[in-house]
Amino acid sequence: MEPLSLTLFGDVKLTVSPNVEISLPRKTQILLAYLASNVDKRFTRDKLANLIWAGRSEGQARQSFRQCLFALAKSIGDDTTSLVDADRHHVSLNPDIVKVDTWCFERLLAKGTPDAMQQAVALYIDDFAVSVRFEDETLDSWCASERTRLRELCFETLAKLSSHYADTARLDEAITTSRRLVALDPLREDGHRTLIRLFSRAGRRADAIMQYHHCLNILRTELNVMPEAATMDLYSDIKKRINEVEPTAEIADHSSKQLPGIGESPPSKATVDWKQVALVAGWLFFIALAAVVFGVSVGQ
Repeated sequence: MEPLSLTLFGDVKLTVSPNVEISLPRKTQILLAYLASNVDKRFTRDKLANLIWAGRSEGQARQSFRQCLFALAKSIGDDTTSLVDADRHHVSLNPDIVKVDTWCFERLLAKGTPDAMQQAVALYIDDFAVSVRFEDETLDSWCASERTRLRELCFETLAKLSSHYADTARLDEAITTSRRLVALDPLREDGHRTLIRLFSRAGRRADAIMQYHHCLNILRTELNVMPEAATMDLYSDIKKRINEVEPTAEIADHSSKQLPGIGESPPSKATVDWKQVALVAGWLFFIALAAVVFGVSVGQ
C-alpha cells in the first residue's frame, strides 16, 4: 500500500502519498490520535470501545468500534492490519507503515542541533488535535495534557533557538523566533522579556516599548494582573536609556548650529524686519515731500 502520513498538529489528517487526504469521522480521528500518542502500548478492544464510545452500552460500543475499523480499512484500500494491528483482543498502531508528525517532532528535538530544532518547530503548525472535541472526560483530560506537553516542548525549543541566534549575532532570526514564542503563549512573560531585550539590542527601542505595552495589555485583559517585577524593571531600564540619549542629542544639535566648524563663516542672518523697513521708508517719503513743499514756497 502507499505510504501513510498522520498529522496530529492542528487538524487530525490521514493522507496517502502523494497528497490524497482520507476523510476521517471524528471518532476515527480520536482513535488514531490516541493510538499514535501511545504507540508503545497495546489496548484491549473493550477498553478502546468503552473509552471512545463512552455514552453507549458495551455491546453498542463494541459494534461501533468494529465498524470504525472496517470503514478505516476500506478508506485506505487495505485491511486494518496494515495501519492498525488488531487481533481478537488487542489493538495498536503499526509504526512501520505510517509517518506521524508528532513522532518526527520529538525525534528531531532529541537530536538537539539548531537545524533539527528548526525543522521540529516548523512541524508545530498548531496545538495537538486542536479541532477534535471530546465527549468523554477521560479523553478530554488526556488530550489537554498532551497539548500542554507538546506546547511546552515547542516553547522551550523556540527559546533555545532564539538564544542561539542571538549568541551568533543573527538578530533578525532571533526576533522572528521570539515573536513566535510570544504568539505560542502570550501569557508567559519570559517570552515577552526575551523579545523586548532583542528589540533593545537591535536598537529598536520603540519596538521594545511597544512590546512591553502589548504584554501589559494582555495581562490586564486576560488575567487582570500587572507584569512581574522583572518585566517592569526591564521596561524602566530601556526608558532610562532612551531619556539619557535624547537630551544629549538635542544639546549636540543645538551646539552645532551655534558654533561653526573650523574654516567656516558664521551663518548670515537672513531674517528681514519689515516693520523697520516700512518705518524708514515713511520717514524718507516725509522728508522728500517737505523738501518739495519748501522749494515751491521759496520759488514764489
